[in-house]
Amino acid sequence: MRTWLLEGGLSALLFLALLPVAAAPLVGHVYRRFGYAAPMPTTLSLLTGLYACALLSFTTFPLPEDPEARCVETAGIDYWQPQLGRSLSDMADAFAARGASALTSGVVLQVAFNVVFFVPLGLLVAYWWKRGPLTALAVGFGTSLLIELSQGTALWGIYPCPYRLADVDDLVTNTSGALLGWALGAVLSRMVPYRTPDRRADPGPPTVRRRLAAVIIDLTVVVVAQGLIGAVAIAALRAAGAQIPQTWLRILAVVVGALVVGFVPVLRRDGATPGQVTLLLVTTTSSGHPAARLRLLARFALRWLGPLVLGGPFLLVVLLVEGVGVLTTRERLSTTSRLLGLRTRTREQWSQLGAHGNRPTVDAGT
Repeated sequence: MRTWLLEGGLSALLFLALLPVAAAPLVGHVYRRFGYAAPMPTTLSLLTGLYACALLSFTTFPLPEDPEARCVETAGIDYWQPQLGRSLSDMADAFAARGASALTSGVVLQVAFNVVFFVPLGLLVAYWWKRGPLTALAVGFGTSLLIELSQGTALWGIYPCPYRLADVDDLVTNTSGALLGWALGAVLSRMVPYRTPDRRADPGPPTVRRRLAAVIIDLTVVVVAQGLIGAVAIAALRAAGAQIPQTWLRILAVVVGALVVGFVPVLRRDGATPGQVTLLLVTTTSSGHPAARLRLLARFALRWLGPLVLGGPFLLVVLLVEGVGVLTTRERLSTTSRLLGLRTRTREQWSQLGAHGNRPTVDAGT
């Protein structure tokens, strides 16, 4: 039970860590399909993400702290269990030995958990994806097979030896859970049918919440890009027997951030940052024309350069200054946008303005 609680906690932490990363394509897909953050599709998508994180956590963690030592300790153990029906035999033996108290035994709870854990997958297939039982069967079996193969191959060779049992009976119990979930989803679809929302027009102007979400996505993309590129650089240098100074790592992080939120908008005709692209937003002048590159670079310098160089505390200062502008202007303009004569518009709104000319290097005014 302690192991299950640990894995449950890890799944929640993993979900919180991955949620900002998953939110960008998720929200972008919802906006592109429906024209707004439709509540039910967004909720179901987030629940799917939570379930995926739980699935990963419960079938992977806890990881062995010392893989080599564990391989020595478990050298005589076979982590492949190919005997079909072994779990049923173990359950029968448990009931024969303990009677009704076997219901709380690890053997019975493990089988029950394998069934219950795949119920949400089948429910999603029936209720959200609106597919039949054969799809639930294929998805449940395929997902379970991938998990068992990952466990039996020590995460596809990442670890020197397996640390979780690959059991053929799990294929049966997991798939049964997916089919049970499909049946529950079919009933739920009749009682509370899921209706795909109609697409809405998106004429703008975008709300403050949507603009703030774009900034959060930008920040997430920057952090993820910095982490990935930094990890690759460190691994490459260590493989070459070299060390990278912390100062160089800091400079690399600033350069990566500048490329993401500074130079990407300059290269785009609509002046959009990655977060704005995700939420179908653009940056223009007040008249709707493409913003000059110098203005976009000035926006980067005022909004992003300080946090990239000086770190998180300065980000709070920038958010405070930008927020003052939002709260004190009738158009809810950030301080940076007000100073530079920039506007954030929806892509549909920009299209209606018909001001899509080529971006000048320097514009005369707004």
